Amino acid sequence: MTGQVPNGDTLRHVLSKPVTTINVNDSVGVAAETMVKNEIGAVVVLEDKNPVGIITERDIIKQVTKGTDALKNPVKQVMSRPLTTASPDMSVQQAFELMLRKGIRRLPVLDGNNLVGIATEKDLMRWVLRVSYEPNIPKHIKAILEAR
Repeated sequence: MTGQVPNGDTLRHVLSKPVTTINVNDSVGVAAETMVKNEIGAVVVLEDKNPVGIITERDIIKQVTKGTDALKNPVKQVMSRPLTTASPDMSVQQAFELMLRKGIRRLPVLDGNNLVGIATEKDLMRWVLRVSYEPNIPKHIKAILEAR
């Protein structure tokens, strides 16, 4: 069993999908509207269908405080890059470590070059809650775990 991760303890089992994306040439305003519409805190930025960056609420707030025209700037000028990613087979513990080391709250998950999901702090907290109650998860905790 050396090196193997117990079933359910990899990003494949905890990630959120589908991932909301925008194009590298879209404006910061489009990014903000997309986040509001989807009730999320970040969008992955694509260039030719490849994930190249991420733009977060925090990135947008920094831009807005610079002036009113900031929302017209292309996201490629604002996004965080290079994009830190993980594989679906990464353990949740490794993902926690990576996110803390990099100071990030969202981790796009790639299977090869394909964006298959995103692991967020919330996803990882759900995992912690689940494993802390296993094997007998109370109904009220199951309801929390199933809510998205």
